Amino acid sequence: MKTVQRVAIVSVLLLLTAAYVHLNPPAEMEIGSGRLATFPLELDGWSGADRSFDEVVTEELDADETLTRRYARGDDVLWFVVIFHQNERYGAHEPLVCYRSQGWSVVEQGTRTLRRPDDEFDANWVLIESRGQTRLALYWWYTAGDLATGDRDRFFARMARSGILSNVTFGAFVRVSTVVRGGDTDAALEDVSEFAERALLHLPSLFDANVEE
Repeated sequence: MKTVQRVAIVSVLLLLTAAYVHLNPPAEMEIGSGRLATFPLELDGWSGADRSFDEVVTEELDADETLTRRYARGDDVLWFVVIFHQNERYGAHEPLVCYRSQGWSVVEQGTRTLRRPDDEFDANWVLIESRGQTRLALYWWYTAGDLATGDRDRFFARMARSGILSNVTFGAFVRVSTVVRGGDTDAALEDVSEFAERALLHLPSLFDANVEE
């Protein structure tokens, strides 16, 4: 029942936001022209190099901006992805849908608490496997009011509310992933979690977080 109520509340908020935005054209945030690219290439021993999405994937995402980086530290490698949407678009869909459509099998999934300077939140992690390769991905959503959450319904509700209160809606899907080597899932989870907590320190500078709570 709680799930049904949450879906209903989020749906109503989204409808109110759409109506408000239609009557009051939203202001554009100054996020374009490669603002995401200002995220550090060097981060606590990790060295990054830009990568690009496949053209088909980019068209399907219909994002305002994306960041895709490969980071390496010694023999360890991980991928960092940020998919940014604003105004009348509500962000990347649930990643498990993408993984399964691309032939990955979900082996295990759970949550991981990530710390920030003033709070903490639970991000999602998933262990996936395909053709003998195993990967682990840690992901969450980030939006107005400096909210980071693994709860997609909460993310949608915040976007809807910020659209009504400030006439600006934006959100980002954030993912850190790596290949699991030697079957050591715990080590892979530690690597992506450590990187994620460092990345969280830089996300507020990429977005305008000064939106009324």
